[in-house]
Amino acid sequence: MNRDRMRKMALAGLLLIAVFAGVWFSVGRRLPLRPVNPDVPTTPATIDKMPTGKMAGMDMPQAAPAATPPSTQEGAIFIAPEKQQLIGMHSVAAEMGTLTKDIRIVGKVSYDETKLTHIHSKVSGYVEEVFADSVGKPVHAGDPLFTIYSPDLVATEQDFLLALRSRSLLRDSTVASAAQGSENLIAAARERLRLWDVTDQQIQSLETEGKVTHAIAVYSPVTGVVMERTAYHHGTFVDSSKDLFTIVDLSRIWVLGELYEMDIPFIRAGQAAEIELPYSGGGRKLRGRVDFIYPFLDPKSRTVQLRMEFPNPGLLLKPEMFTNITMSVSIGRQVLVPQDAVMNTGTEQYVFIDEGNGYVQPRQVKVSADAGDKVGVEQGLKPGERVVTGANFIVDSESRLKGAFAGMGTPSAAPVGAVAGAAAGANQSVSVDILDPKTAKTGMNSIRLMVKDAAGKPITGAQVDVGLLMPQMGSMAPMSSKANLTEAGNGLYTGQIEFRMAWTWQTTVTVRKNGSVIGVAQTNITAR
Repeated sequence: MNRDRMRKMALAGLLLIAVFAGVWFSVGRRLPLRPVNPDVPTTPATIDKMPTGKMAGMDMPQAAPAATPPSTQEGAIFIAPEKQQLIGMHSVAAEMGTLTKDIRIVGKVSYDETKLTHIHSKVSGYVEEVFADSVGKPVHAGDPLFTIYSPDLVATEQDFLLALRSRSLLRDSTVASAAQGSENLIAAARERLRLWDVTDQQIQSLETEGKVTHAIAVYSPVTGVVMERTAYHHGTFVDSSKDLFTIVDLSRIWVLGELYEMDIPFIRAGQAAEIELPYSGGGRKLRGRVDFIYPFLDPKSRTVQLRMEFPNPGLLLKPEMFTNITMSVSIGRQVLVPQDAVMNTGTEQYVFIDEGNGYVQPRQVKVSADAGDKVGVEQGLKPGERVVTGANFIVDSESRLKGAFAGMGTPSAAPVGAVAGAAAGANQSVSVDILDPKTAKTGMNSIRLMVKDAAGKPITGAQVDVGLLMPQMGSMAPMSSKANLTEAGNGLYTGQIEFRMAWTWQTTVTVRKNGSVIGVAQTNITAR
């Protein structure tokens, strides 16, 4: 009997605990959440303004009210003066000026391809003697390079001598055609010798001496330096297809530079350039102009080649020498800021505007080019505006941290009392209930939400915007997505929005009416 009574008492106790837990749970779910006001920046001062009072069983001292910094526009962050001094933050004014970009590239000396000469033998034969007997040997126009014995050449010489004898025998002939025929034979034989590069002086010597020359000398047609040779020794057989000597004139040389892709838009033919030979002793410099920009890109180095031409007295510039090339390009008058004032995320650039009273405002800008310690800004900045130049990375980190704190932990259907513009302080509030999606998928998603006023009546005729944000994490850039919803009637608004990857996205719903913000709700939506 006692055992049954104890069992009934235990069951009654469990039932009371369950009822109490259900009541507590239902009341807890109905507790209003703190509204999010976009016009009040999240600062250490606002965090310190936590309500204080009494807790059960003990007296709590009342905290002194903290000083609240003056409000500023949306997105600005507050950094106390003592903290600015601690992190070394300072700012300078943007100024108008002429931006000159110095492009420095590496190049090398090369020979002029238009002054390259290849020596061939026009007759088949055998090399007898070589005079230009080493690579690098200088030669002048008219210097003998080698001698060649050619059976075809010897036969033509014999034909020429025979035609000369015939002319002597037929000179007094009563038949005019016979004398004229011998003259024609002499002219044909002489022309054949000339076509085989036998000089007029050699032909005249053959005519005077009346003897066949066993080996004929081949002379250089140009002045230059022997770069290559294949005529090596006595007895080498050669024909017209063989390249016997390569001679290059180094009185003028080329300097070839490698220009990176990002610098191609700044360089044109005729651009002034200065080259420096770092190993020539004293850093000798030469001034010239870009003669030609090659129309193709090197797929390995991702550079395009440009060419300059220089005189080379004394052959001081030698092919394959390395050079440093500097080209100064004027980009025009632009707004200039220090290089360390610009933060680059890889896809966009921005600066921090110093608004005074401890507030800095991030602003996206468009950068044209950099020139040493200065950067040109095409859009987003005016002369005279002050930009932060010191401790930018620390300011950027604090800005992102406060943005992450501002979007944490607000549920989807949160009543929001944030009011902006002319409605500020009017105690007006809206309720936003996200109906779909509860859990999103990666890519485009349909979104539906209900907007009501404080009395629970649907709000119609409003402009509703939804924004998604994933703050920067490590080296990964921040991501965002926006959508303007369309009114479907009776306070229901629908649209399409993109979730770019699987993540829990900070979601901000902004409700405007008559151009003024009447409420902002923040929550998180997870995409899988």
